[in-house]
Amino acid sequence: MRALTFIVPVIQILIMAQAFVLELHNVDIALVDFDKSERSREIVAEFVGSGHFRISNYAENMEQAERLLASEKVRAIISIPAGFAGKVMRSSGAELSLITDGTGSNDAGLIQGYFSSILSDYLRRQNGGQPPLTETIAWFNPNLESRYYYVPGLIAIQMILVSFLLASIAIVKEKEIGTIEQLMVTPITVSEFILGKTLPYMAIGYIATTIMLLAAFGVYGISVKGSWVLLYFCVGVFLAGNLGGALIISVVSTNQQQALLTAFFFMLPLVMLSGLLFPIRNMPVPIQYLTMFNPLRWFFQILNGIIGKGSGLSELIVPITAQISLAFIFISIAMIKFHKTTD
Repeated sequence: MRALTFIVPVIQILIMAQAFVLELHNVDIALVDFDKSERSREIVAEFVGSGHFRISNYAENMEQAERLLASEKVRAIISIPAGFAGKVMRSSGAELSLITDGTGSNDAGLIQGYFSSILSDYLRRQNGGQPPLTETIAWFNPNLESRYYYVPGLIAIQMILVSFLLASIAIVKEKEIGTIEQLMVTPITVSEFILGKTLPYMAIGYIATTIMLLAAFGVYGISVKGSWVLLYFCVGVFLAGNLGGALIISVVSTNQQQALLTAFFFMLPLVMLSGLLFPIRNMPVPIQYLTMFNPLRWFFQILNGIIGKGSGLSELIVPITAQISLAFIFISIAMIKFHKTTD
């Protein structure tokens, strides 16, 4: 408890302070260059040289670029039309298109601002360059309304509160009241005991999630654009991972107070390193790797995809696979720890 009280907060501050970066750097961009001229290469170099953008994919057409945006492999598309170089040379103004992922309204606004500023500076440096004619489009959330981004994130956070905190006292409560020994002399297996402690909280999590989704629909007008079946499957996987982590805490704790306090200490890093408040790509590389073990990171990505974009299994295969892997790992560790404790 002394370590949790004095050491863990310092570690959290050192880690999470590095995640408090509101600027965007190295935003993954899909480039569609129909001009393929020296001027188009120059403006691309301007975007990359600013440090805000990184051309991670070169698309041959808009359909290919749109698939990359829908699958979250890029966060925006820059399209350079044919004739761009000629318009720059004639000082007649130059047109570029930017398509952003509007489900992240704050990031989309920043990307659009960087894009317009860099293009304006480039054209002003040309001989007689006119103000740029830019076209910016936010997909999935045209008006960049923040509720379409934060409400799914808040639902995910509340799901952690329901499952993580409640389940963290599930086993330790049996220790405190002395019934754990009585359970161990019955024919029940470790797997059955863990399932018995997990399934009721999963049912509670499903009910709470359904209520929150209905509230989001009624109050904020948010609807699920994707598959309900896929959404509820991912909800179950997320709950299973949370319950596995909570049971690990419950197994290693000696009383309910310690279990709850430990769960609360994990709550803040889970939220801060999820990508909900601060872009993960802005964080130092070691912290980015650390977020891979955060189930909230993957579930937030899944929620945005299914609710905001209508993404299917093929677009979300990476976060879903990561979510399933984490759930399996956490539940397995809980079972192993419990088995050792009872021995």
